[in-house]
Amino acid sequence: MKIALIIIGDEILDGLREDENFKVARKNLKNVHIRFDQLLFVRDNLLDLKRVLNFTKDYFDVVITSGGLGLTPDDITLKAFSEAFNVPLVKSKEKREIVKKNIERVNAIQYIDLIDELSEGLLGSMPIENPTGVAAGEKIKIGNTTFYILPGVPREFEAMIKIVVSDLNFAPENSVVKVIYEVDEKEARLIKVLRAIESNFNVKTASYPPIHLEEKLRIILYGKNGLLNEAKEYFESTLKNAKITFKEISPSHTS
Repeated sequence: MKIALIIIGDEILDGLREDENFKVARKNLKNVHIRFDQLLFVRDNLLDLKRVLNFTKDYFDVVITSGGLGLTPDDITLKAFSEAFNVPLVKSKEKREIVKKNIERVNAIQYIDLIDELSEGLLGSMPIENPTGVAAGEKIKIGNTTFYILPGVPREFEAMIKIVVSDLNFAPENSVVKVIYEVDEKEARLIKVLRAIESNFNVKTASYPPIHLEEKLRIILYGKNGLLNEAKEYFESTLKNAKITFKEISPSHTS
């Protein structure tokens, strides 16, 4: 399963606010053995957002969006979905009930006159509960891609990403796990070893040279459990034979 996260908002790209939602989403997906394949940032620009939505539909199985579900002029996410995929926006009875309940729960009486607007959703979508805010999210399938459309407010996104994760149908046997090493050696001496691992074991490798004086070279191996175990054994035995000092600094776990 290939999965992407789209962070929407001028305030993020202009540095007015730091994005918090990627870390939250990554942590929650990691708990169920899923990792993101791409993270995309896009401004509150209708044309740009439509292009990004069409791109992700063509390449990903699941796409989560963050932001743009309010009622101010820069909240364009649902409009972008509607225009990108030719899906009309309609009044949703289910969404209306959720919004009404949310307004009462958080005492957001300023939204009472806006219930009709907040009840608009994409035809064929399913509303997603918002346990901490007012605006409901949506789930909709376009072609072979399932989109989860969530608010960008961090506390609301954090509560709703848990609902999304519980909804994802993912087989644990397909999970990608990783093992991390610290190696007391120059990166150049490990290039052939890493190439051999990728060629022979269908395992992805990554190398991160030290940035600060006290750091050491970090090598990461990514793969499915069986293949990763074989690659791990090969890597460790190769380094031992070459008398290269190394240490596994974390157990194999989901990346």
